[in-house]
Amino acid sequence: MIKLVSQWTLLLYVSLLMASITFASANDYPKLEKLVKEKKYSLAFQYASKIRSQNEGDPRFDYLYGFSALQSGNYNEAVFALDRVTVNSPNVIRPRLELARAYLSLNNSFAAKKEFNDVLNLNPPPVVRKKVQAYLAELEKKGDRITQRSVTKSLASLSFGYDDNINFGYDNAEIDLPDFGVVTLNDSSVKQGSGFAEGKFQFKHRTLKNKVKSTFFTANATHREYFKNSDFNVTDLDLRTGITFNHAKKQYQLVGRTRPVMLGGELYSNTIGVDAIARKSIGSSQVGSLKLSIEKYDNKKVTLSDRSRAIVSGRIDKQVGDTQHQLNLYLGKEWPDKSEGKQYSRNISGIGYWAVKEWNKKDRTYLGLDYRHYKHQQAYAIYDNKRSDDRFIFKVGHEHRFNDELAFVAQARHINNQSNLDLYDAKRNEVKVGIRYDWD
Repeated sequence: MIKLVSQWTLLLYVSLLMASITFASANDYPKLEKLVKEKKYSLAFQYASKIRSQNEGDPRFDYLYGFSALQSGNYNEAVFALDRVTVNSPNVIRPRLELARAYLSLNNSFAAKKEFNDVLNLNPPPVVRKKVQAYLAELEKKGDRITQRSVTKSLASLSFGYDDNINFGYDNAEIDLPDFGVVTLNDSSVKQGSGFAEGKFQFKHRTLKNKVKSTFFTANATHREYFKNSDFNVTDLDLRTGITFNHAKKQYQLVGRTRPVMLGGELYSNTIGVDAIARKSIGSSQVGSLKLSIEKYDNKKVTLSDRSRAIVSGRIDKQVGDTQHQLNLYLGKEWPDKSEGKQYSRNISGIGYWAVKEWNKKDRTYLGLDYRHYKHQQAYAIYDNKRSDDRFIFKVGHEHRFNDELAFVAQARHINNQSNLDLYDAKRNEVKVGIRYDWD
């Protein structure tokens, strides 16, 4: 198969002699075309990746992006991009030839044969037809072979910081409660601050099954060790697996996940859920998505807090210059496992905004704003009114890359929870700096 792929060089140059190929496109890409013409394929792929979100779906861009991806060894990306070209411009020969070459690079002879046959149906020039027929004959001798192409990416980070409210506690040691008067709170309920060390590890694995389907698995593990009070040390493990279907400008995804959390070295809770996601490109620079999440929350310390929830969310991603903008809206409802636990179940609504600014190839800054409203469905025993919280979250950070693998990261976060019940008013500020290492 390697010999077969290398022989494609001849076919590539033959196809370049064909009549000029034009795509219906409202945009020109002089910088990208120049890099491709100069055979600087890695640089072309990096540049195309940067402007992909606002140009994806334009046949001319998708072809240049897919071709540079193919020439630089990014075969999965090449398949997805070139496939979009064949969908939007089905009667153009060159993209199908390159798509067939991409499939050969992934050792997927079955899909390559399909593209070769589609080329023959387009009545190519005699020299191209003869060459394609020769490759089809050779593939028939070898038999169909589909080798799944897998991509794995990992990262690890280590950071140090300070959190002024590690337990999200009340500001004062005393509070005036209805029917009880002034009550002195125990230490675990009063605001505590501490420095911390935090380690993170992330693993992502993706397998391309065919031209439209892929599967994935991700694992995210975070451990935070507080210097002053180990009772609040947190270990968070997030495991997800799912399947993705791509069709032209649409993508569908089904995800299964579990998230156990340990507090102070003991299992505190576990969440098991399923997500159904649909995404669609809107215009040349926007992507819209809808998500339905169904999950079961199991609290190992407070059994009355066990509950199920459903959340519907919508999201818009838009690229403006070097800045990626994201807007989120969500609505949710919870149902307690036991009727006595209705005080812990909530109606949820919220809105969030996220922006990432790419200053250059090495530096980027991100900003996040989030508002969430929680309305509890039943009053606590010592209160007449149902608990209602408004939670504001602000996050800002910066990343500086020293090279493709190593980066410096810094982040600050502020949380302000305003409740109609004074006991649950809380503010939290956190800063951290560290290093991150990425590898394939």
